[in-house]
Amino acid sequence: MTEDAGQVRVCEYRRCGAALPPAVGRGSRARFCQDGKTWGRRNLSCRDAEAVLSDAESLRESDTELDDTAVTALAGQVDRVLEPARGLVETLTTLRHQLEATTAAALAERDAALAEADEHRLQRGRADAEAAQARDAAETAVAAAAAAEKEKAAALRERDEELAARRAAVQEQQRAEGQLAAVRDELARVADRADASAALAGERAAVIATLTAELAATRTALEEERGRGQVAAARAEVAENRADAVQERLDAAGAEHAKAVAAHEAALDRARAEAERRQAGFDQRLAELQAAHEQTVRSMHETTTNLGAELRAVLGRADAAERELAGVLAVLREAPELPEILNQLLDRWPERS
Repeated sequence: MTEDAGQVRVCEYRRCGAALPPAVGRGSRARFCQDGKTWGRRNLSCRDAEAVLSDAESLRESDTELDDTAVTALAGQVDRVLEPARGLVETLTTLRHQLEATTAAALAERDAALAEADEHRLQRGRADAEAAQARDAAETAVAAAAAAEKEKAAALRERDEELAARRAAVQEQQRAEGQLAAVRDELARVADRADASAALAGERAAVIATLTAELAATRTALEEERGRGQVAAARAEVAENRADAVQERLDAAGAEHAKAVAAHEAALDRARAEAERRQAGFDQRLAELQAAHEQTVRSMHETTTNLGAELRAVLGRADAAERELAGVLAVLREAPELPEILNQLLDRWPERS
């Protein structure tokens, strides 16, 4: 082919079209770039790339250009690759919802257990307060019994003093009566002597008068001693009555003390039984909650393990699909000629993937 020296020539590779240097002298003219430019993964020169395209065109069954079937096939390959990723997203979403529900249930059970423990502590505090009140009542009854015991001891001492005074009065009365008997005996003897010795009557008259005066004084002293004895007896009787009253009060206080002690012991037994029952219920509820929590943890662990296995399987399928897509893309990139829209999709695919 003959060309003028001033005509502009371009590379005949249809995808290059770069300007060629002007021909100098006679001889054959270069039709392709000679500057070392390469194309594709095989680093083909402009001449070789044009030859590959020509061979690809010669292998086609018809001269019609590639229609939408290739695009549809590529879209199907892309959908098959994206499907495991969608399944993975759905699986992870389900896992998150399950974990949130399980965590919320566990937290709710924990809050319920804490509230129940607070109620048990409140009831135990009330039982302790009732027991403390019973102890206070028992201590009050013990103090009252001690005071009554002191009053009884004082009354007994006063009664003993009155009895001692009564015994002293009786002894004094006995001495006075003995003296009166002695005086009577002496009067009897004097009378006998007076009858026997009438002559001595004058002499004995003074003695008789004296003895009569002594007898009257003795009688007066005896009456006084009898009065004092009666007063002492009355005081002793009053003391005995007071001692009986104190004994009755002491008996009543003892009965009240015994009743308070019995009530205190009954209250303590009831409080202890209630505390033990509530403690047993709390321990049983705590054991149930711990078992439920352990079951929840095991279920979460099993769910996580299963989801991890499923996730690994999905990731394996995604890797296989990605490798398959990479193979399809490699085949498509090595094709001799594709529509411009497929070339644009292939150029943008690595960026999106």
